[in-house]
Amino acid sequence: MAIQIFGVNHTTAPVALRERLYIDHARVGEVLRELCELPRVEEAVVLSTCNRTEVYTASASVSAPIDFLAQYANITVDEITPHLYDHEGYNAARHLFRVAAGLDSLVIGETQILGQVSGALETACTYGTVGRQLSSLFQHALAAGKRVRTETVISEGTFSIGRVAAELARSLFPDLQNRAALVLGAGQMSEITAKHLAEYGVHPILVANRTHAHAVDVANRLGGQAIHYTDLGDALTQVDILISSTSAPHYVLNAGEVLQAMAKRGDRPLFLIDIAIPRDIDPAVAELPNVHLYNIDDLQAITAQSSHRRLAEVPKVEEIVAEEVERWRRRRAGMDIAPVISALRDSFAQVRRTELARSAKVLAELTPEQQQAVEALTAAMLNKILHAPTVRLKELMARHHSDLPVSLLCELFDLTPTPSEEEK
Repeated sequence: MAIQIFGVNHTTAPVALRERLYIDHARVGEVLRELCELPRVEEAVVLSTCNRTEVYTASASVSAPIDFLAQYANITVDEITPHLYDHEGYNAARHLFRVAAGLDSLVIGETQILGQVSGALETACTYGTVGRQLSSLFQHALAAGKRVRTETVISEGTFSIGRVAAELARSLFPDLQNRAALVLGAGQMSEITAKHLAEYGVHPILVANRTHAHAVDVANRLGGQAIHYTDLGDALTQVDILISSTSAPHYVLNAGEVLQAMAKRGDRPLFLIDIAIPRDIDPAVAELPNVHLYNIDDLQAITAQSSHRRLAEVPKVEEIVAEEVERWRRRRAGMDIAPVISALRDSFAQVRRTELARSAKVLAELTPEQQQAVEALTAAMLNKILHAPTVRLKELMARHHSDLPVSLLCELFDLTPTPSEEEK
């Protein structure tokens, strides 16, 4: 079984496609189970965030996960293929390690992705869709991500998506002091964004959420004011900035609602920053006069301006990633080859036992000392014959990014390796 990854991210696919491929947390379990029901797919992990949707599998089937992604998003394979990246084996591991290290993020070096990688593994464990191969891969990736944060300064001074959204708001106004903001959603991203807005002097900060109690909790921690979702229309007439980051599967704000609010605002512009995936705000809102709508892809310009120091750390991070991928590969090679070597030795040992049994009558005429000598001689010959192939096989597996040596050996000697205890 090969480790494979299929996915899209903010560099390969526009937000319109990413939101169609986004897999909501509530559906991840169902998706994982369906993936493992595909032909020859043994393990699966799903990593779906605002910037990426990736499916990791231990599988002997290349096309099935791609077909599954297209079917999930209700699009054709031809539509998704130009935006899709797929990696296998060593390259799949390198991709995940770079993701965990923060090298593949919208904000280089951001730390939130490490928790998201850990959460993806934990969810797959909960639903029983992860086994030895993907568990080892993800554990090593998490260790690499932690090492990067410890040994480099790539995360020093980095902006989260929430911080970048607040930076965008600050760029829209010469002075944020006493500018009013409305935050839709009471999740972590909403709270982080609101916190940074408060640091920039935004006041008051209104918080709205479908579950009002959650909005109250966030508002209390921020010194803001919670409002009921039913009061959203009135709030739009008062605020200067709206930050939206809900987990709704559909638009929570449409052009008609914004148009009604703008009729009461006079000439005051309204800035809307949508950092949700799927998007919270209907793109048609951007066509309204005096309304300025930004989505998560628009944040890339700001991150580019603030990334010079972090970019200087990239070569050091890439070196750590390469070391950790190699460490994972060598361990995987050892885990893969151990049952094969055991099966090879068992096969030869069985031949030895069979031949000794066939010569039992002749051996019975020998003295006990002579019988022991024959036993020791044949055992020593077996060990010497197998020593060089065993050493060379381990060296081959350590040098090559392939399972070919194992496959050839199993084919050549008709071996059926028994899974190790760790595999079980």
